[in-house]
Amino acid sequence: MKQKLSKNKKFPLIVELEPLFACNLKCAGCGKIQQPHDVLKQRMPVEQAVAAVEECGRRCVPRRGEPLMHKDIDEIVRQLLDRKKFVFLCTNALLLPKHLHKFKPSPYFAFVVHIDG
Repeated sequence: MKQKLSKNKKFPLIVELEPLFACNLKCAGCGKIQQPHDVLKQRMPVEQAVAAVEECGRRCVPRRGEPLMHKDIDEIVRQLLDRKKFVFLCTNALLLPKHLHKFKPSPYFAFVVHIDG
Protein backbone atom coordinates (compact mmCIF):
# COMPACT_ATOMS: atom_id res chain seq x y z
CA MET A 1 0.00 0.00 0.00
CA LYS A 2 2.90 2.33 0.82
CA GLN A 3 4.28 1.86 -2.71
CA LYS A 4 0.88 2.54 -4.30
CA LEU A 5 0.41 5.69 -2.23
CA SER A 6 3.88 6.83 -3.29
CA LYS A 7 2.69 6.33 -6.91
CA ASN A 8 5.45 3.81 -7.60
CA LYS A 9 4.31 1.71 -10.54
CA LYS A 10 7.03 -0.93 -10.20
CA PHE A 11 8.30 -2.33 -6.93
CA PRO A 12 9.45 -5.74 -5.64
CA LEU A 13 6.99 -8.07 -3.96
CA ILE A 14 9.62 -10.45 -2.59
CA VAL A 15 13.37 -10.72 -2.45
CA GLU A 16 14.93 -14.04 -3.39
CA LEU A 17 18.05 -14.25 -1.29
CA GLU A 18 20.91 -16.50 -2.33
CA PRO A 19 23.01 -16.93 0.82
CA LEU A 20 25.03 -19.69 -0.87
CA PHE A 21 25.29 -21.66 -4.11
CA ALA A 22 26.15 -25.08 -2.69
CA CYS A 23 23.61 -27.86 -2.46
CA ASN A 24 23.50 -31.40 -1.15
CA LEU A 25 21.75 -32.65 -4.31
CA LYS A 26 22.66 -32.71 -7.98
CA CYS A 27 19.37 -32.02 -9.71
CA ALA A 28 19.58 -32.07 -13.49
CA GLY A 29 17.59 -28.88 -14.01
CA CYS A 30 19.43 -26.72 -11.49
CA GLY A 31 22.90 -26.20 -12.87
CA LYS A 32 24.45 -25.34 -9.48
CA ILE A 33 26.78 -28.33 -9.68
CA GLN A 34 28.35 -26.78 -12.78
CA GLN A 35 29.61 -23.77 -10.80
CA PRO A 36 33.36 -23.56 -10.05
CA HIS A 37 34.39 -25.00 -6.68
CA ASP A 38 35.39 -21.58 -5.28
CA VAL A 39 31.90 -20.24 -6.09
CA LEU A 40 30.24 -23.22 -4.39
CA LYS A 41 32.25 -22.51 -1.22
CA GLN A 42 31.09 -18.88 -0.95
CA ARG A 43 28.67 -17.92 1.84
CA MET A 44 26.91 -14.58 2.18
CA PRO A 45 27.68 -12.96 5.56
CA VAL A 46 24.75 -12.45 7.94
CA GLU A 47 25.06 -8.66 7.78
CA GLN A 48 24.98 -8.61 3.98
CA ALA A 49 21.96 -10.93 3.82
CA VAL A 50 19.97 -8.88 6.33
CA ALA A 51 20.96 -5.60 4.64
CA ALA A 52 19.79 -6.91 1.24
CA VAL A 53 16.35 -7.76 2.62
CA GLU A 54 16.15 -4.45 4.50
CA GLU A 55 17.06 -2.53 1.34
CA CYS A 56 14.34 -4.29 -0.64
CA GLY A 57 11.80 -4.01 2.16
CA ARG A 58 9.93 -7.15 1.11
CA ARG A 59 9.38 -10.75 2.12
CA CYS A 60 12.43 -12.97 1.96
CA VAL A 61 12.73 -16.31 0.20
CA PRO A 62 16.20 -17.85 0.65
CA ARG A 63 16.61 -19.84 -2.56
CA ARG A 64 19.16 -21.50 -4.75
CA GLY A 65 21.41 -24.05 -3.23
CA GLU A 66 20.46 -25.58 0.10
CA PRO A 67 20.17 -22.80 2.71
CA LEU A 68 20.48 -25.28 5.58
CA MET A 69 24.11 -25.83 4.48
CA HIS A 70 24.86 -22.20 5.43
CA LYS A 71 26.36 -22.25 8.92
CA ASP A 72 24.59 -19.00 9.87
CA ILE A 73 21.19 -19.51 8.22
CA ASP A 74 19.48 -19.68 11.60
CA GLU A 75 21.01 -16.30 12.55
CA ILE A 76 19.96 -14.76 9.22
CA VAL A 77 16.42 -16.02 9.78
CA ARG A 78 16.39 -14.86 13.42
CA GLN A 79 17.51 -11.34 12.55
CA LEU A 80 14.93 -11.05 9.77
CA LEU A 81 12.18 -12.31 12.07
CA ASP A 82 13.26 -9.79 14.72
CA ARG A 83 12.56 -7.13 12.05
CA LYS A 84 9.15 -8.73 11.39
CA LYS A 85 10.11 -9.78 7.87
CA PHE A 86 8.32 -12.78 6.40
CA VAL A 87 10.79 -15.57 5.68
CA PHE A 88 10.01 -18.62 3.55
CA LEU A 89 13.01 -20.95 3.78
CA CYS A 90 13.07 -23.08 0.64
CA THR A 91 14.79 -26.42 1.32
CA ASN A 92 14.89 -29.98 0.03
CA ALA A 93 14.45 -30.98 3.72
CA LEU A 94 17.21 -33.60 3.77
CA LEU A 95 19.08 -31.61 6.43
CA LEU A 96 15.96 -30.52 8.30
CA PRO A 97 16.14 -33.16 11.08
CA LYS A 98 19.68 -32.02 11.89
CA HIS A 99 18.82 -28.29 11.96
CA LEU A 100 15.16 -28.04 12.97
CA HIS A 101 16.02 -27.27 16.61
CA LYS A 102 17.72 -24.01 15.51
CA PHE A 103 14.44 -22.44 14.38
CA LYS A 104 11.63 -21.21 16.61
CA PRO A 105 8.01 -21.09 15.48
CA SER A 106 6.89 -17.68 14.25
CA PRO A 107 3.89 -16.37 12.33
CA TYR A 108 6.46 -14.76 10.01
CA PHE A 109 8.35 -17.98 9.22
CA ALA A 110 7.70 -21.10 7.14
CA PHE A 111 9.71 -23.89 5.61
CA VAL A 112 8.96 -24.48 1.95
CA VAL A 113 9.94 -27.98 0.92
CA HIS A 114 10.59 -28.50 -2.77
CA ILE A 115 10.53 -32.03 -4.11
CA ASP A 116 11.95 -31.47 -7.57
CA GLY A 117 15.24 -33.19 -6.63
